[in-house]
Amino acid sequence: MSNKDGTDVQQTREREDARVERSTAAVRHAMAELLYEQRFEDITVQRILDRAGVARATFYAHYRNKDDALYASFEGMLSRFGSQIDGPSRPRGRLVPVAELLQHFASAGPVFGALREAGRLDGIWSLGTDLVAALIERRVGAMVSARDDLRLQARMLAGACMEMMRWWLEQPQPPTAERLDAQFHAMAGRVVGTRAVTRA
Repeated sequence: MSNKDGTDVQQTREREDARVERSTAAVRHAMAELLYEQRFEDITVQRILDRAGVARATFYAHYRNKDDALYASFEGMLSRFGSQIDGPSRPRGRLVPVAELLQHFASAGPVFGALREAGRLDGIWSLGTDLVAALIERRVGAMVSARDDLRLQARMLAGACMEMMRWWLEQPQPPTAERLDAQFHAMAGRVVGTRAVTRA
């Protein structure tokens, strides 16, 4: 019989969860930094480990390879922006942090070129569509009563959103990120109902 009570077990689990979160966050951050410094092909798992300060066993407990770390880094970035969507300087009720993502993508221009060269950009856009669709579903579900067709609508809007971002990045003189944010949400309002994107 264990001499640990439930409180000890819970505290141990919380410490382990916090340690895992710190390690995976360090890997995501290391991958993001390395992408600014070198080609994706030149990034090795060992370089990620050295930059993140984590052990090889820890890395492989959560990722199969550097591609997993790349996608996790992209997912973490989208998640951070998604959690800040209702910032004080932005219109309330938006479904996707379009302006923030575009501004971030613009500053990461060389990274997109490196990922295109490495043949990883399509995977990033596909993952982005999945993540944005999930964000839209959560946001709409929290604002209005969910409908049976919400999942399809969220997927369609996410595809449009990611394609719009890809188009924006390729323009020599694109419209402002704020303008595209407003245009996307005007369209989204027509699809899911204006109430979802114009609440006070």
